[in-house]
Amino acid sequence: MRYLITLLFLGVLTSCQKEGLKKSENETVITYAIDTVMIDSKGYFLYLSEALGRSDLANDGKTVYNLNQKLPQLEVIDLSLLELVDTIPMESEGPAGIGTYNFFDGIQVLENGEVFIFAWTEIVRLSADRKSVEKYRFTSQNLKGDPLNADEEVRYEGLISEDGTQFFTFYGKSDQPSSRLGLAIIDLEEMSLKKVELPLFEELIPYEIQTEKEPYAKYPYVYVEPIYLTEFENHLLVSASPFNELYKLDLASYTYQHLTFNASLTEDRAEVNYPTAASSSAGTTESVRDRWKQISFHKMNWDRKTKRFWRISYKVFMSYDNDYSNETYMTFFDKEFKQMGEIRLPDEWRIIGGKFISQGMYWQFININDEAAFVRLKPNF
Repeated sequence: MRYLITLLFLGVLTSCQKEGLKKSENETVITYAIDTVMIDSKGYFLYLSEALGRSDLANDGKTVYNLNQKLPQLEVIDLSLLELVDTIPMESEGPAGIGTYNFFDGIQVLENGEVFIFAWTEIVRLSADRKSVEKYRFTSQNLKGDPLNADEEVRYEGLISEDGTQFFTFYGKSDQPSSRLGLAIIDLEEMSLKKVELPLFEELIPYEIQTEKEPYAKYPYVYVEPIYLTEFENHLLVSASPFNELYKLDLASYTYQHLTFNASLTEDRAEVNYPTAASSSAGTTESVRDRWKQISFHKMNWDRKTKRFWRISYKVFMSYDNDYSNETYMTFFDKEFKQMGEIRLPDEWRIIGGKFISQGMYWQFININDEAAFVRLKPNF
């Protein structure tokens, strides 16, 4: 363990009530330390090309599985030990083959050791002993339950339930790969579909940025806002980047609560004050950059140690030479989603690459001389 930087900051968290948005009489003060730690790779060259962007934090809150797409292989990092503890080779072909895709969208590792790998048109389930795979494709022909319309299809991005029995994702128009009309909840054992509509999906449509179709492209490029999914105590938490809001969906009844929050350090909503149509991809990129300059809210992360939800929000300012700066914030909520307060992180804080809420700390990946390292924020409530 090599601590490179240690800084101490003092911030003020103020709690707000929805009625009248009054500040609490008692302000909660939080101190936090920031340090940087190196990961001991033991002479192995970790796959850092994607800055741990295709990695997953296991439910134990300390084990990170990084997908090395070139081999393919999983690299197992223990954040409590700050070292590489294992490498897990995977086969591309054969009875345990995960497929010959050049690129996978992401992975998820369950507590029982099973690995789910997300590809563009299927999900691969690798057994805990790495000896067999099961592959899922979701079409109207092999799904029971709620029917898909002729022009609808299920997406392959989303979240596997903690017990491995359900897949939480979206359904949308088959001729519009970026469209999302609602939630798709799939029982992987029964291969049955439950479609759930939320007002969120309609509210996100004005934020889409579309360019004209290039001659070589099958579909026009469309920028859509990220939607975040978190499973928590038989509920699915659904939120989207432009809104300081949350939908809490009961997975037993499929009823939901719509929760809104009030930030004191940032706006509560991004505004559509940029062109949403462009005649070229360059014009679309400029619109996307204008969008990123506004607030974006990340997903809810439950931290077992502090018994709080942590949520990152940020603004990104990019120039044409790919230089950028951030405004980064962290907001804390209790188990009942009462907002406990928020802090602004130092100006130099980066958000690109793997980031985890683990062991009562916020871990942000950085590359130091082609070695894996993390900047850690450690709050003291």
